[in-house]
Order: sequence, then structure tokens, then C-alpha cells
Amino acid sequence: MAALLSFLWPGLGQLYAGRRRQAIAFAVPAALVLLVVIYQMRQGFLVFGTRFVSPRFALAAFVIVVLLGTWRVVAVAHAFVAGEALGTRRTLERAVLAALVAAIVVSHSAAGYMLWVTYNAGSKAFNPDNPNLVDLVTPTLAPGETPGPSVDALPSVVPPPPDSRVTILFNGVDSSPSRGENLYDSIMVVSYDPKTNSVQMVSVPRDISNFPLYFGGKAPDWMRINALPTDVHAGFRSPDSPYITLVNEVQYLVGIQIDYYAVMDLGAFVKMVDMVGGIDVDNPSAICDCASGSWPGYDWMDGSPYGFSLPAGPQHLDGRHALAYVRSRHSAGQNDYSRQGRQQQVLIALLHKMAEPGQLLNLPTLIDTLASSVTTTFPADKVADYVAIGQDVPSGNIKQVVLDGEYFWGYLSSGASCLHYDKVADLSRQMFGQESLWSGKADPPATCGT
Repeated sequence: MAALLSFLWPGLGQLYAGRRRQAIAFAVPAALVLLVVIYQMRQGFLVFGTRFVSPRFALAAFVIVVLLGTWRVVAVAHAFVAGEALGTRRTLERAVLAALVAAIVVSHSAAGYMLWVTYNAGSKAFNPDNPNLVDLVTPTLAPGETPGPSVDALPSVVPPPPDSRVTILFNGVDSSPSRGENLYDSIMVVSYDPKTNSVQMVSVPRDISNFPLYFGGKAPDWMRINALPTDVHAGFRSPDSPYITLVNEVQYLVGIQIDYYAVMDLGAFVKMVDMVGGIDVDNPSAICDCASGSWPGYDWMDGSPYGFSLPAGPQHLDGRHALAYVRSRHSAGQNDYSRQGRQQQVLIALLHKMAEPGQLLNLPTLIDTLASSVTTTFPADKVADYVAIGQDVPSGNIKQVVLDGEYFWGYLSSGASCLHYDKVADLSRQMFGQESLWSGKADPPATCGT
């Protein structure tokens, strides 16, 4: 009986055996661990779960789980010996003791294993240099060549001050081996302003060209912004590394300092949606990305028959169909701008789904699976804090903009699109005020059709 009581809570068995001081000594460490857990859960299950994304937090939790398991084994064994004075040491009780110790070892080993996996996965994901997703190698200058002007080389070098705006560039990259190049098909800037407790989201179409370059000149007609890192890698001159060229270019066009970036392979996006059990969206209009003329229909990239269709209205999507939902753009009335809006919609739906308490147990597996498919410069120990902040932002304080409509200039002869960059600069001034990089400055040069 004494061993069973200490299994339920260290020290109860000692108290049962009349050893109060020993009972207190065994109970207090376990009570302190419980108080720490309660404190960490003060902001809800989702915030608590995302704290394990930080490798330091996961490692500390691993150590605590191992030590607590050891402490519980000692408490149960000690209570068993203490119960000898009550005449309870028999063959049956020895078997019960062995079972209790085995239960502690198995449960704490399983928890420790999950935490160790989470620790390793977090260390991989929060490595800003994943060569499969980003190219951070600065091009070598030719003999006698001087580098052009540059802005901050790495957004993570100088983190924003406390209580100031934080802006992240989210990229979804298609790194399919069949393409032979990385295409950054999702380009979304998300900015949080603590002064107004508001979020601004700006999606940049992947097919724009002729955009003014932050280091001077303009992009040629054949270049599209989603392939900018690949073109720099292939020899297009830039003062910065291939991927940082994209970061700085988006920063220049949208007109807000980008503090961090996060890049996810589209294959990882499918896994993430499936792991949370799918997402729910309200499709604004029917989609039929089907065969038409020379267009064979949506390519699933897995050998499946071409074509994707989805009725208008509420829909539950698994990972495969969620990816088609954010990639499709050839349906009647749909274009690159339509899918940019759907990408923002899916991102918000995914965040809501991950906020459900039932998703807490999925986090270690989710982090481990995505570790090699995600890279970010965002500080791991700040993720939970910003998740908590995000839950407190009213939906009315979230402004979503896709650079289409009044910002769309037209199509170039290459088939790429071009924007009114002076109007994009006006949008930046409206959304970000004095924090806009275009505040108090002349508009960027008009480059469309020139």
C-alpha cells in the first residue's frame, strides 16, 4: 500500500508509514514541478505546447522528466521499505513494486524520448541556413568588380527592440527535384504592431517582373520574383546572397523592415495539414482547374490524373487538397492574385486548427517531421510568446492585402505581370505609417513597360 501511494504522489507512502519528515522531503520536489507546469500553462494548451519548439525549453523539460522519474522510483522503493514495519513485504507486494517501477520507467522514458526528438527537431528547424531551402552564399565578385549598395545582410542579426513592430517574411518553396530549381511560389509579409495590437498581411504575386531592384536598376522581363534566388545563383549580379536578395527585394517593394524569415517546403505543408486532421475553409467561388485548350489541368505532381475542382462554400481539406487550393490559378475567374488570397485564408485556418487543445500531443511529431523542411531565423524562445499575442489579436485588427486590383499594371510580353509600384508605396505608407520605408521618400521608379 505504501509503495502504491508513493507511486500516485511521492511522499504519500511515507506519510502512510508515519514518516512525516520523509514524506515532506519526497513530496516537495514533485510539488515544485507541478507548480512550474501550471505556471507554464497559464496561457493555454497551445502556448504551452509551442514552448517546446524552443530547443532550450525542450532540453530543460527532458532533464526534468528524467530527474522526476528517478525521484519517483526512489520514493516508491523507499516507501516499500518503510512499509516493512507494517508487515507488508510479501511476494505479492514485491510483484506490485516491480510493476510500479516498470510503469514509471516506461512512461518517463516515452516522455523523455518525445522531448529529445523535439529538442533535436527544434535545433534543425531554427537553423537559418538550410541549403535545401535557402542559399545564403554571397556570390564571388569578378576581378575588379565592386559590390553594389546593400541593406542589412541577415534580418536576424539585429532583432527588433522589445515592444516594437515585428515583421516576418513567409515563403512556401517548391523544391521538387523535377524542376531543378527552387521556386518561391508563396511570398507573404506578416507584420505585428504591438502599439495597435494589429496584424498586417501583404501577399506579393510570384509572377511579377520588371520590378525596381533595391540595389538599382530593374529586373529584366524574363525574370520573375519567385525565381530571383535561382537567377542570382546562376549569375545574375546582386550584392547579397541569392535568398537574402529575395528578402531585401520584398522588403524594398512592400516598404517595411523585415526582421525574420521562415521558409517551408510545400511537401511539408501537406504533412502539417494532415497531422492536424485537415483544415476548414470557406471557398469564395467554385474552382475547376480542368483541361482547357492547351492547359491540361492542375498537375498534382504525383502522377495522378490532371485536374482539380472544388465547390464554393465551406470545405474540409486534407493536406493534398489544401495544397491544390493554395496553388491552383487556372480556373475560370481565378489567377495568381486569387490564390494569394487563399494562401492567407489557409494560413489563418491552420493557426486556428493548431490552437485546439487536442493538437497538443501532435506537436512533437509535427516538429520532428517538419524539421528538415522548415528553416527560420525567428528566435525559438519567442515562438510561444507571439502565439499568445496572436490569440489576443481581434479579427477586425487583421488587415489582409493581395497586390492586385488597383496595384496591377498589366502583363508584359513575357507573360509576367507588373505592378504600379508607386501605388504599392502608397499602400505601405497607409499600413505602416512612419515605419514605412517609403515614409517621407519619393515613390520607387516606374519600371513597367520601360
